[in-house]
Amino acid sequence: MRCSLRWLTKLSVASCLALSVAGCGAAAPAAVVTGDRAFVSEAATATLAVVDLDRGQVDHRIEVGLLPHNLVLSPDGLTLYVTLAGSQAIAVVDTRAGVLLRSMLTAPVPRVRADGSVIQPHVDRDAFSHTTCYDCHRDGGASPRYVGARPLALRLSQDGARLLVAHVNTGELVVLDAATGDRVAATTLAPVGLVKEPTGLELLGGELLVTMRATQPTTVPGLVRRLDPATLAALDDDLPSSPNPVDIKALPAPGLALVTRFDTNLVSILDATGELGRVTVGNGPLGMTALPDGRVLVLDYYGNAISRLDVAARTAQTFALSLGGAPLANPTHAAVGSQPEVAWVVASGADGRLCALDVTSGAVSRAIPIHGLSYDVAVVPGSTLAGSPLAGGSLNR
Repeated sequence: MRCSLRWLTKLSVASCLALSVAGCGAAAPAAVVTGDRAFVSEAATATLAVVDLDRGQVDHRIEVGLLPHNLVLSPDGLTLYVTLAGSQAIAVVDTRAGVLLRSMLTAPVPRVRADGSVIQPHVDRDAFSHTTCYDCHRDGGASPRYVGARPLALRLSQDGARLLVAHVNTGELVVLDAATGDRVAATTLAPVGLVKEPTGLELLGGELLVTMRATQPTTVPGLVRRLDPATLAALDDDLPSSPNPVDIKALPAPGLALVTRFDTNLVSILDATGELGRVTVGNGPLGMTALPDGRVLVLDYYGNAISRLDVAARTAQTFALSLGGAPLANPTHAAVGSQPEVAWVVASGADGRLCALDVTSGAVSRAIPIHGLSYDVAVVPGSTLAGSPLAGGSLNR
């Protein structure tokens, strides 16, 4: 099933290779009470779902801004950062209280248009003093609804003090103070021909890696750029990639990085010298999640499947994502909480589900209803949330 995820469709190409995937009938392990909570970015509804994983239901939703996409947790798990691709901002969420703390603009609100004319509504409303475009551009508000430079890729510095954000529309890479939202540094990534859109960020071995592509759909090869994280200056030559490299994941122990080639059924394995090889996974690989045992889950969006990748062996096993024989459509991202054998997978189809996946058998034991066209997920362990206002009950809001 090829479900229409509006923003994700912009990130994809029109055609992908077909791949058969096999399901697995093994039973999932019995549920264990953990106190874990999941946060899911619901891109179609400007909300973040807060999910009680023990009770298997959405506790409440936090209104954050338009097109919430990538999620990053602070090192202590108490703060969640959310890119708002349609509101040119980052939402900052308190994971214990389950509330929005503040928003931070990722780029300045413009005063003039490209032709030099003044944007009078911005002047009249003093838009320059706001911290998110969502204050004005929302349902029933100013047009167009989705505005700005489209912040998408997001990473935290290793000490958690700074946020690195890349904008798809402008190619700008910015460093923000995570506490204040102040712009610490910024650079515009130099295009290579038509390749100008940054889609992913990762830190590995003292380098900042950026995946870049041309505007989709295209057959123009993308690339991986290597930067100095302190100066944002380019290091050595770009590494080649497929036309649509979407996600990049660092594996610090072996000193490798993985890149999902969304326009194919392949994941590239890179080191500092270039591509070491490719592994065949399901159709349309999107997000990746590292497992505690060193393997990596790959979310196969178009294949409605999950691939478990063994990096050392350079092999992958692919499982159909289904429950009771019914497919769960368009997986995008996954996260692991207190139970290392269970991954929580976002199935982003029209009937959205957050799925409890046994990472060994590939079996789904539960599928919690969420909004369709959801995107990313972060799981906060119950031990981190102990004593929170949500522990043991619902805010029902």
